[in-house]
Amino acid sequence: MQKHHVALNKNKLEQFDPGFSNWHEELCLILSALDDLPLECDGISCSISLILTKAGIKHRCVVGYVSDLTSGNCVTPHVWIELIDGWIIDYRLRMWFGDEDEIPHGIFHPSSEPTLFYKSTSNDLGELKSDDFLDLATVEKLSHVKVSSDFVLENPNVTHNK
Repeated sequence: MQKHHVALNKNKLEQFDPGFSNWHEELCLILSALDDLPLECDGISCSISLILTKAGIKHRCVVGYVSDLTSGNCVTPHVWIELIDGWIIDYRLRMWFGDEDEIPHGIFHPSSEPTLFYKSTSNDLGELKSDDFLDLATVEKLSHVKVSSDFVLENPNVTHNK
């Protein structure tokens, strides 16, 4: 896993801002249907992973820790999603770091959050929860969240080759 902090060059922060594309914005809207569920990071990440897998969107469900280099806060273990294009999906960091605007929520690129350090310790959540279990855990919302194939094809950088 890449370390998600910006490199120092001559004591200046070098930041890369890939911009929030329409595709990422639409994916955020699709996944926001799960945001208010009473799930912690593992439950919501497994649910999102299932949706992405069914849609053919390449990603990793990651277990590790997140450190805030400014405050010194650290949450471990933590579970999040990494899209193949480097974007992070994390709907539960605020659960641990506080519900503040400066804490990212949803889909973001790690370069836009230079004070946060995401570190993978494992890609293995054991057996991911079954579709039926996750549908019950999400109060049957999971079965209603759909990603259209047209949407998936809009960003070939994150889709499986079919």
